[in-house]
Order: sequence, then C-alpha cells, then structure tokens
Amino acid sequence: MTDLPASDAVPAEVSVPVDGEVDHIIGVSFDKVTRAEEVLLALVHLQQEGEIAMSDAVVVLKDDDGKVRIQQTIDPTPGRSALTGSIWGMLVGMLFGGPVFLAAAAAGAGGGALMAKLIDLGLDDAWVKDVGHWLDPGTSALLILVAADVRPAVLAELGRYEGDVLYCTFPDAVRQELERALSDED
Repeated sequence: MTDLPASDAVPAEVSVPVDGEVDHIIGVSFDKVTRAEEVLLALVHLQQEGEIAMSDAVVVLKDDDGKVRIQQTIDPTPGRSALTGSIWGMLVGMLFGGPVFLAAAAAGAGGGALMAKLIDLGLDDAWVKDVGHWLDPGTSALLILVAADVRPAVLAELGRYEGDVLYCTFPDAVRQELERALSDED
C-alpha cells in the first residue's frame, strides 16, 4: 500500500489539548490484519511508562474478504452513552419520585445516545473510514494522535514490527525516523 492520497478527506486539523500544543497524526499500515492491534498494545504499555502521549488511537482492519472493521479507543459509543445517560436520569428521577423516575431514565438514555452521535473526539471519523477503503485486503492500519515528540523508546519498540508510514504530520526528520524504525532493514 502506498501513501494515502492527498485529498480533502485527509484531516487538516486535529484537536488542541489544554496546553495549546497541536497533536500530530501518525498513520501506519501493516501487512497482517492483527498487527495494528499488537502495535497499539505495545504503545499503550509505553504510554503507561510515560514514553508516548497518545490522545487517540484507531485500529482499522480489512479482512481477506475486504470487510473493514474500525476499533475506536476514544469516541463514546451510543450504547455506552445511553446507559450512562439513563443512570443519571434515574438519579434525577429518584429525587422527584413516582412516574418521573421512568421518564427521566428514558430521557437520559435518549440524550446520552444523541450526544454520542454528535460528539466526535480525536481523529476524524470520515477520514478513518476512508483509510479502511484504501487498505488492501488482509492488512491493517494504526492511526494515532500523539502529543509531544516521538521518543527513542517508541522508535525502538516500533523497530520490532514491519510497517509503512501512511501519513505523518510531524516534520520530515521525524517521519524518516519512523520509516527507518518500521522498515525491515537492519
């Protein structure tokens, strides 16, 4: 797979964290369906050690039949948000008692599900779907938002895997380091 095509589908802006620094996008494709999940797990361990600061991560899988699956790590799902909303609604309903209890729970569930549909945190969902279409069958991609720089420990960990940098908003020098780490050359 080659670099992502330049188009309006590629996100022009990413979220701005509280400290005012812009997160950078890194997109990497892998020749195996499960590889992006393996790399994400390794990066999560590095995040716990303070070696990388990921704001969002999305795994995009395209099976041998061409079916695309997207695994978000941040965006709230309607089901989870509906459950949370119904719990808050029940708490409010308990304060007023009677039939208000059920109405408040239903309103809370509906409001939570609606908010999940309207809120898009992290990477742009439309762009993530486009990446899924650009992948070859039997491959995967890991798309992450990274705050700050890419530390040597991250590059060393990525060196355990073979992949191709699809997209990178870091300066060219960082992209080249990522490409070198992901190449199969020693």
